[in-house]
Amino acid sequence: MHILVWHKTFKLVVSLANHMRLLKRPIAAIPFLFGGMLLMSCGRSATINEATTFTHLDSVTDTYLSLQDTLLYSWNVLVKDDQEKVDAMEKALHQLIQLPVPEKSQLVTLQSRLQQLKQLRITQKTLTNPYVVEEYDFATSSLVAEIVALSESNSVLMQNKNLSVLIEKIKVAEQHTPLFRSSYDSIALLFNAFLEKNESSLKEIDKSGPLEKRPLFSGVAGK
Repeated sequence: MHILVWHKTFKLVVSLANHMRLLKRPIAAIPFLFGGMLLMSCGRSATINEATTFTHLDSVTDTYLSLQDTLLYSWNVLVKDDQEKVDAMEKALHQLIQLPVPEKSQLVTLQSRLQQLKQLRITQKTLTNPYVVEEYDFATSSLVAEIVALSESNSVLMQNKNLSVLIEKIKVAEQHTPLFRSSYDSIALLFNAFLEKNESSLKEIDKSGPLEKRPLFSGVAGK
């Protein structure tokens, strides 16, 4: 391909030289011929380099934005499932209070603990703090265990369809938590590795500030 391009370029320059009658002076024509070929070659190389650079940045940008979107989606799925679990616990406690349950004082205590749990919600910022995550997980799992045990220990209570549905929803959401966290961690690992590999290119793309890696649930657990 390169030989064909050079051949065509050479013919074009020679044709131009003939038109200017430079071939009558061969020695003088040589610098003109090769100078023209060099200029055309350099121009073509510059165009190729610009196209290559643009294609690389474009590809990095697409991948970067795609990873960001996927990471945000994964986080939102996790948060949504967790919120549904908390809502189901709140509704279940409300149902239990309305039913003939002897442990009224225990239910009031559970409601108070649930309100405190809402203040401990994990965000991508607090995820870097292992104590926040541990405290939240302990408070959540203990509340789930007590609400489920209190409901299922009484067969009469479980005959209440609404309560039965809520308890099942709480249990399923609790089972989802480690799965959704693992999924988020997998995407965050890819995102962090991409930042490391393309740091220089990403600085050209995103000039809003330093690019930060995403914290992991598994990283917190390992501390």
